[in-house]
This record gives sequence, structure tokens and C-alpha cells, in this order.
Amino acid sequence: MDDTQSPGSTRHTTVEEAIDRRLQSLAAGAYRSNSRTVLTQFAAFLAEQRDVTRLSEVAVLDCRRYAQELRRRVRQDDLSAASAQTYFDIVRAFWSWAVDDERVESNPARPNRASEPLPADRGEPDRQFWDRATRERLLRFVDERAERSLDGRGDVDALVASRDRAAVVMLSLTGVRAAEIFASSRDERRNGLSWDDVDLDRGVATVLGKTRERQPVPLLDRVVSVLDRHRRLREPPSGEWPVFPTRHAPSLRRAASDRLAEIGVREPTSESA
Repeated sequence: MDDTQSPGSTRHTTVEEAIDRRLQSLAAGAYRSNSRTVLTQFAAFLAEQRDVTRLSEVAVLDCRRYAQELRRRVRQDDLSAASAQTYFDIVRAFWSWAVDDERVESNPARPNRASEPLPADRGEPDRQFWDRATRERLLRFVDERAERSLDGRGDVDALVASRDRAAVVMLSLTGVRAAEIFASSRDERRNGLSWDDVDLDRGVATVLGKTRERQPVPLLDRVVSVLDRHRRLREPPSGEWPVFPTRHAPSLRRAASDRLAEIGVREPTSESA
């Protein structure tokens, strides 16, 4: 009998199987993509850290340990406190669905003791946060600046305004750090976010985290929309093109010289120019 018809047949259902069913129940879009990323990480945590793979085996303590893991990532600057709260909310929603679908009898992420270890959105005194009103003022500013530039009424080039808006939206609404999306001359592995790293259809960007490992970052609909407009305006020639080019003159000259060399064109000297 299909396990969607009988709650009794679900006691051997794995967490991964239940997650697949949960994702199938969600409408296509950023929330489903975000849920896929978060729930896949949650299943891996249960299997690797808690030695739990069956849906019926997951207890409140397992969810509490997951909240503690999110807190650890926040303290290591691998995740923002707001993102940690969002991740746990997605996990809690998964378990609420599992209860409604008669796959489990109770939600192990619902009790207060499960979510108690989560860091407060502004809980660390040694870190700086913008309040919601300030953040929204900044987002409105870069949005209006970009729209004016697109209409030819702005004080900066449309490409620059679009890039700045995309960068501010990424930093404000995903919890990524600047070092994860901008290139750094002091770290050869940090080459900046390229379009190959961004999957707008799935709503996910892949960045080099503080732990020096590649990790997925869920993108909200608002972020996807801004990045999509930015890409269409810029029309990057390849997926290797940076999402946030600096227009740094020496870098542009080196890139031009490299390209000329690739196609066999000798760069003019100052005497012959």
C-alpha cells in the first residue's frame, strides 16, 4: 500500500524519502528551492551527527542538537542569526507537514526546548546589525537609484547602479558575508561570485564559506528577481563572468591584454599607440 494512504506504513520511511514527498507537495518557486537546500542539510546532519535516518526515530533532542549546530555556525560567522532562524522554521514546517500527513504523531521541532538554543536575531553584542527599518531604507535607496539610472535620470551608470543594488540585496537578505561574494586579492580562492555559481531557477547560490568549503545559500524571491534583472541588463558573455565586477582599471587592462593575446592580437605599445 502506498505510504501516502496509510500512516501505519510510514514507520520505516526514511527522512530523505519524507523530504522528497514534502518537496513534491510544495509549489515550484524559491520556497521549494530553499526548502530543498535546508532539508537536505538537515537530513545529512541527522545521519552524520545523530545516526538517525528513519522518520519515526527523530526525537525532540535531535532537533535541539540541530538548533545548537545552527548556533555554532552563527558564532563561526558561517551563517547569520536571521538565516539560522529561517532554517529552523523550514525544518519545523517540514515536521508540521509530516504530522498533517499522518507520517508522525507529533512535531519534534515544535517544543520550546527544541528551538531554545537558536541565537536571537540580534543576540550577539559583538556583532553589528541593522534594524529592519534601516535595512528597508537602504534597499529602497538602491532600488530607486537603479530605476532612475535605467531611465537615464540617474547620477551613475545603469550597470553600476544595477550591480550595487544586486550586491546590497544579496548582503541584506541572504546572510552571506562580503568575503563570500566579492573577489579578494589576498586570497586566491576567493575569486568572487560568478554567474556559474548562481542558479536562479532553483533559487540557490554557491559560495566559499568561512570554513573554506563550498556551500549553498538559499535565495528569496526578492533576491532572485534583482539578480535576474541584473543579469539581463549586463548580458554576461559566459558563466565565468563575475556577478559583481569592480571596474578596477588595472584589472580591466589585464583582462583586455589576456583576451587580445588569446586571439593573437598584439597590444599596441605607448610609442605606436
